[in-house]
Amino acid sequence: MISAILTCHNEERFIAQAIESIVAQTAYDEIGQIIVVNDGSRDGSQAVLDEISVHNGKLEIVQAGGVGVSAARNLAIARAQGDFIAFLDGDDLWHPEKTERQLAAARTAGESTVLLYTDFLDFCEDISEGSHVPVRIFEATNQNVLNDFFVYDGPIMPSSVLVRTSAIKETKGFDPALRYAEDTDAWLRLAAAGGRFQHVPGVLTFKRRHGANATGDPRDWDMLAERISQIWVGRVPELKSLTSRRASVRRVKIASTYLSRGERARAFTYLARALACNPFNGRAYIFAVLALLPDGIRGTLIAVLKRLRSMARGSGVVKVR
Repeated sequence: MISAILTCHNEERFIAQAIESIVAQTAYDEIGQIIVVNDGSRDGSQAVLDEISVHNGKLEIVQAGGVGVSAARNLAIARAQGDFIAFLDGDDLWHPEKTERQLAAARTAGESTVLLYTDFLDFCEDISEGSHVPVRIFEATNQNVLNDFFVYDGPIMPSSVLVRTSAIKETKGFDPALRYAEDTDAWLRLAAAGGRFQHVPGVLTFKRRHGANATGDPRDWDMLAERISQIWVGRVPELKSLTSRRASVRRVKIASTYLSRGERARAFTYLARALACNPFNGRAYIFAVLALLPDGIRGTLIAVLKRLRSMARGSGVVKVR
């Protein structure tokens, strides 16, 4: 059985659609609980949830007083009774086949695989105009998950995850003290405990971007991710030798974000910092070449490369049957 966990903070516009994407799952019979933590919403979210609860006996509403997303998830984790937990932020959506495909992969991968995740699509209003976000592929056969995930991160977005309940409870869920990368920290703890990860191909999760969940200045990402590095080197000193590679990988991602915004100067700054950390980071050189191209040519080339990568990996949007 799956316990679906949603966090809701002023998601009046989106929470019903998020829950509908759970009810629309082809494996809906496997979902025994839909736990929604209403974390201090001041809009009409509670009224929407109350209306849905009249018609859905699986829905459990938990009230929290603005404790933050990590503590809110932890409240729901404590109530979870299923063998697996599937997280969904209140403004995100699932493809109808998401949980079915993840459960099938879990059966194949075995009990040592504690976290299964999917590709995802960033979108604003229209999913058809969304952008596929490449994720790194981790497989259950990978015996070095902690080191690899520490260096490359993912991204493994919470809404794309199916995790074994016993594992996430044993590793204490999410750290409420972290305002950023609390998910990265949680996944690292799963890996440090010996858990394996399994990528499930296909864009099966949809990440909604809007003003209320803006990701902030990429320069902050660097500082906050560096804090995660410090925390984990403190826990596992052997990771210290990997911190330069981790910083280099991260700074190429930041550079690519600036490049997508047309901010070439900042992109070059972070590419230089990436190469200072690791002169052998090939992606940094590729993005440096892309940054030199005219905007139109660069945009077209990146779009083609992304499409080819998705086709090669079988990571396109899964068609509904």
